[in-house]
Amino acid sequence: MPAVNSKRWVRRAVPAVLLLSLAAVTPRSAMAGGQPDPTDADAIAAVVARVSPAVVRVITVRAPRPEDAKPDTKVAAASAEVPASSSSAPADPAAEATTTAIGSGFIIDPSGFIATNKHVVEGGSSVFVMTADGVRYKATVAGMPGTVDMALLRISAGHKLPSVSFGNSDKMRVGDTVIAIGSPFGFDTSVTSGIVSAVNRDIMESPFDDYIQTDAAINHGNSGGPLFNRQGEVVGMNSVIFSPSTGSSGLGFALPSNEMQFVFGRLMKTGEVHAGMLPIHTQAVTWMLKQALDTPDLQGALVSSVHDSGDAMMHGEVKAGDVILSFNGAKVWDPRDLARKAAQAPIGSDATLDICRAGVHQTVHVAIQEWPETKSAAPRDDGQRKLGLELASAAGDKGQQVVTVASVDPMGTAADSGIRKGDVIIEVQQTPISEPDQALRLFWVQSSQRHHFAAVLVERDKKRSWMPLAVPD
Repeated sequence: MPAVNSKRWVRRAVPAVLLLSLAAVTPRSAMAGGQPDPTDADAIAAVVARVSPAVVRVITVRAPRPEDAKPDTKVAAASAEVPASSSSAPADPAAEATTTAIGSGFIIDPSGFIATNKHVVEGGSSVFVMTADGVRYKATVAGMPGTVDMALLRISAGHKLPSVSFGNSDKMRVGDTVIAIGSPFGFDTSVTSGIVSAVNRDIMESPFDDYIQTDAAINHGNSGGPLFNRQGEVVGMNSVIFSPSTGSSGLGFALPSNEMQFVFGRLMKTGEVHAGMLPIHTQAVTWMLKQALDTPDLQGALVSSVHDSGDAMMHGEVKAGDVILSFNGAKVWDPRDLARKAAQAPIGSDATLDICRAGVHQTVHVAIQEWPETKSAAPRDDGQRKLGLELASAAGDKGQQVVTVASVDPMGTAADSGIRKGDVIIEVQQTPISEPDQALRLFWVQSSQRHHFAAVLVERDKKRSWMPLAVPD
């Protein structure tokens, strides 16, 4: 598999350990430990049967990227991205190849709203969702904030879809049983189970890190898939693994459901998050700083600086050296906890902060500011798409005339189906093809009759197979 660059590959000073994105090859055991108790296994099977219809495969088609022409050979491929053109080796294959990345998602509203990771769909030319019953839908990105690794998709099925509900991630304890469902390496509806290994993990992905760590087997392709508790409620979204290789090593991380409920709830209403913030920089209170600052305990957020214009925004109420102990009456455990509390507060609202300044406790009031949101690169779908398929006549092996694929536009609908340059088209809709115009007319007929696909018999490497070719709407 060719090496690819990915923002989710983070090079950090951790010996022999890489932080990997999970947008899906070696099969590994899904068992986290020894043989499960039969009663426990029955309970897991019951949960899986109930919730798995709402788990989906997310397919992202990406056009050639300039950086793919010179892959970073220091890392292996971070996703299940496979070339989708061209069979005759060009001067620079990486510069021509369209890729398809496979991730996971789950339906959170019967109307067709689907939750997944941002890194699964970011930068794609088009996105599709395949539901558990095998139906493939064109998906649109309903919202994708720049700060957190979440994306909200929407499909139009014409009927109510099976959906799942969120649980309370704050109630998850170390040792609790969890169940992961997704499409690791493209194997749909794959189920693994394990326990919560840790909570509130900071892996330095964002200012709000509150990951649930699990030893349930999580692999590439699980990205965006749900992590369930024993009641069948979603308590996390599988997003990141730590591994010395490309597979699971028992260190998986899931975004907590309480954070997802806040983000996806707002995205479903307005398409944007509009998160709040305090214009300050904070750090953790260490044992030695606790002694020096005379704070009551190791909890809280130590103010290291105030943004350039932050002092005017807060009227000088908060200063460097203050330790923020509570936010609107709720205890502040650490800087990330403060950031999450501020993010969910209404913009412009008055926030009450209990602080410790030089050993003296006092209460101050500050206004919540709006987080300066940056928009991520959503799939570049500008509306009506063309077929993007150029056909040509050529001489076959036996001297007869055949129709071949001369080129595939990565932005066209044909590229979504995986047809490649050099493929020979034998039949379209069970009609033998001898001229390029004949094939194109049949594609047009399918489109005009509101059919989304045309059945194409393709010969590639002397082997024939039927391919569902996507036609424009």
